[in-house]
Amino acid sequence: MRYLKGFIIHIGSILFIFILAAFPYAFFQAGESVSFKPFMFFSVIKQFLIGLISGDSFYYVQGDRTRFILSDMGSYFFGSFFYLSVAGLVVLILAFVLGIWLWRGSERFLNKVISFLGIFPDFVLILLMQLFVTFMYQLIGIKTVKVASFSSNDPAVLLPLLSLIIIPLFYVIKTLNEETKDVLTQDYILTGIAKGLDRKQIYLYHVTTNVTPFFKADLHKILSIMISNLFIVEYLFNIRGMTAMMFLTQITFGYQYNLVIFCLFGLFLLYMIMFLLFTGVIRLVERIIEHV
Repeated sequence: MRYLKGFIIHIGSILFIFILAAFPYAFFQAGESVSFKPFMFFSVIKQFLIGLISGDSFYYVQGDRTRFILSDMGSYFFGSFFYLSVAGLVVLILAFVLGIWLWRGSERFLNKVISFLGIFPDFVLILLMQLFVTFMYQLIGIKTVKVASFSSNDPAVLLPLLSLIIIPLFYVIKTLNEETKDVLTQDYILTGIAKGLDRKQIYLYHVTTNVTPFFKADLHKILSIMISNLFIVEYLFNIRGMTAMMFLTQITFGYQYNLVIFCLFGLFLLYMIMFLLFTGVIRLVERIIEHV
């Protein structure tokens, strides 16, 4: 039943991608009114599927050029994968350290920071970081980090990674702090303390193992935050990634259904790979704890 439910969810996700990408074709402007023609969904999807057989759907237009989508998508995909994977691993490591093992200190200090930064939208935080770096350059005359990518050979790294780390990290630390605090009040923890177990044994063998399931349950939400931030980060830092390929190409050369479909499936694949990576890292931490 579990596998059947997962299969149905994935099929539903695929259908949703096809329909979502076809939405622009279903709306028509006639004078001052806008009409909605849902039958266009089936027409556009049918044309795309026929193009998969003939091969036409694998090509997109760049001005007067026609390019093969999959050959161009590789570099964009790995660009997004690099930023997400590095930022994600940092979030996972710091989540265990600050959210569970050092939860008292992070609750005392980071919660105030989280409450303050929570009033700013993601793009405002990014712009503030860029302005701060520019201000420091004007003040001391030393260029510390890049505020944007000016070419694919010289991309901005540090600020985009920080932008992808900050929001999900603060969310997961706050969540794990609450769960850790709750676990520490349970009877089996109090019994362990009464029997003389030291702090290391309690946190490694009892607290971490009981908080980790909540961490794994929140992986989808953490990844959703990171993927949504990726749209903003790649645009504001001018990064060659999947979202840049999907949006900037449409803005420059017009809307192309087949390109949007492949980009959305690329993001879907990226999401699944990142989820498996995060799950694998958490299981590795659990195995290490078991053998400590």
